[in-house]
Amino acid sequence: MIDLSTAKNTNERLALTLIKSMEEGTLIEAIGELCTEDFEWTNSGLPSLKGQKEIISHLESGGFQKMIPILKEMTSFTSEVNNLASFGQYVYTERVDHHWNALGQDLMTPIVSGVLEIRGGHIASLHDFYDTACYEQEPTNPQENK
Repeated sequence: MIDLSTAKNTNERLALTLIKSMEEGTLIEAIGELCTEDFEWTNSGLPSLKGQKEIISHLESGGFQKMIPILKEMTSFTSEVNNLASFGQYVYTERVDHHWNALGQDLMTPIVSGVLEIRGGHIASLHDFYDTACYEQEPTNPQENK
């Protein structure tokens, strides 16, 4: 789970707040509040999404669950940030993302290197890099603490 207190500055807190909104199920609202109008989001092996309108439309119409079959059963998301660093307008995250189903199985667990660009106090881009083999991952056994 995202812990905002690990942020060492405003840019890191902004980046963690966006990722935390994914855990809380408030990503659409967070994009409107935290991101620039021309916000760009890229994920390994998937088309880039450009602009708040395109991203929000994508999320409202089923999001990444439409593109990655294993995610069709996803009911919640958590992320562990292993490393967090920033330099100027860039925030770097190394994290493990967990995509849970209702049974407590972790459907997809990529180790992600994320780069966020901050412009004018808002997130201008999020680029997540990971091994796309996770798209074919076998779900874990059910876990109680998800």
